[in-house]
Amino acid sequence: MSKPIQGKERAAALGALREDQRKRLAAYAQLMSHGTGDEGTDLLQGAFARWLASDKPVEGPEQTCKYLVEAINSIRSNIFRHEKVVRRLEGVRAFAQEDDEDDPVEQALDPAAATEATVYFQQVYDLCANDEEIQLLLLAQLKDGTPTEIQADLGWDEKKYKAVQKRKRRLVIRWTLEGKLK
Repeated sequence: MSKPIQGKERAAALGALREDQRKRLAAYAQLMSHGTGDEGTDLLQGAFARWLASDKPVEGPEQTCKYLVEAINSIRSNIFRHEKVVRRLEGVRAFAQEDDEDDPVEQALDPAAATEATVYFQQVYDLCANDEEIQLLLLAQLKDGTPTEIQADLGWDEKKYKAVQKRKRRLVIRWTLEGKLK
């Protein structure tokens, strides 16, 4: 009897997320989906499902958002762990199948390049944990938005956009010189 009430509380907690939190979660899920074979919406829906099935007490929108970010990270980690196990047990295909006209391996993007970019982006995002404006800019730039589109989405004028961009650039240079970014 307590399960339906708890389910209603959990669903209400998801509904209580602010618009900016929802956007950030969607962008974060999109970011974390790179290299997984899933879409950002798949990761986000999985995180929602985990939240609804969780026994963690409902404390507020900030804690709910934090839980969902951790769930997205966990789902992503599980995808990569599964792929690693499959490669270890089944190996990597070394040749094209006879019935393959166009070998998909030859047409695939270099996974190392995509993974390196995602890891680099994630490092910068994590290092900017105390600067929400830079994190918002990073997520907007991940979508390959133009500066004008980013300014409109974030509600910034050109001066603020340039200031946050400059602050981000200086931090990236400093962290690169310090060896925090590779």
